[in-house]
Amino acid sequence: MKVIYLKNSKVYKRGDVKDVAEGYAQNFLIPQGLALAATAENLIKIKQEADKKIKTQESAVNRYKAIAEKIRGRKIQITGKANENGKLYAAVTEQEVKAALKKSGFDIGGSKVIFPGHLKEVGDFKAQVDFGHGLMSEIIILVRV
Repeated sequence: MKVIYLKNSKVYKRGDVKDVAEGYAQNFLIPQGLALAATAENLIKIKQEADKKIKTQESAVNRYKAIAEKIRGRKIQITGKANENGKLYAAVTEQEVKAALKKSGFDIGGSKVIFPGHLKEVGDFKAQVDFGHGLMSEIIILVRV
């Protein structure tokens, strides 16, 4: 019996069509929600879902490309408490940078902000925003008291 796998595993990927024993399919794979019978209707449904997922990913990449271009070189100011030597009591975090970007109108979502090290003193620092899919953008973080 041919089945369409619905989840990824070590042996197969979601959307793979494999020929398995009928008892295995009827008694385990289908009841557990791991596979569907490979009917023409189910194949079309899985293909449509895959196409929709690809379009969603493409639109996300395009949105992140636009944001990456807009924030490239942008200066973001973060304020914190510091001692008289300019050392911060708490390091600047990725969440603080994301919040400052969002406040400026740039929601970077699940992207990562990569610092050159721990930002624990007052000054200007370069950081990278990694959007995934090979998209990187450099910003400048202004740490002030």
